[in-house]
Amino acid sequence: MFHRFIKDGRNDIPPELSVNLVEGIRDLLAIQIELPELDDPEQQDLLTEAVNSPGIFDAQLYLFETAGILVNVLFRSKEQQTALLLSAVKPLLDELSINLQTSTKGTVDVMPIVKVHHIIMALGNVAKGFPDWPSPVPEGWIGPPLDVFGQVGQAILVCLEAMNIFKVVRDAVNL
Repeated sequence: MFHRFIKDGRNDIPPELSVNLVEGIRDLLAIQIELPELDDPEQQDLLTEAVNSPGIFDAQLYLFETAGILVNVLFRSKEQQTALLLSAVKPLLDELSINLQTSTKGTVDVMPIVKVHHIIMALGNVAKGFPDWPSPVPEGWIGPPLDVFGQVGQAILVCLEAMNIFKVVRDAVNL
């Protein structure tokens, strides 16, 4: 409901309220992982089941998109928009780096792999909150903070290169 309300009313949200709302939902933007109980561990893959089973994270994806919408409200103030976007994605990028390092150490733990999947999905949903690039670009159009999105894209590419053996990671990048 909150996502829908923000999405439908984004043109009427004052910039200062947008900042307050992002700050207000910041604690909800921590990735939550639930590993499912397998009915038949010999027939089921825990990694696949963990990313495909509905849970808290599915609802969280709406919050990440909502954060993107709220950050985009600040499009007239590039510096403030960039700072707010960076404050929302930097914790995710840091966690992505930690889990990438953990997952490539050769252990069989699925938790870091699921975290990488979820973080990539979350970063993608933040980007969904921004409008598509218009074609042709109208005069006076102010684009999103491409430097921050460049950092996000680079981090995702590094993960994909290091973890391309995991289908769930490849799938997260494609979505």
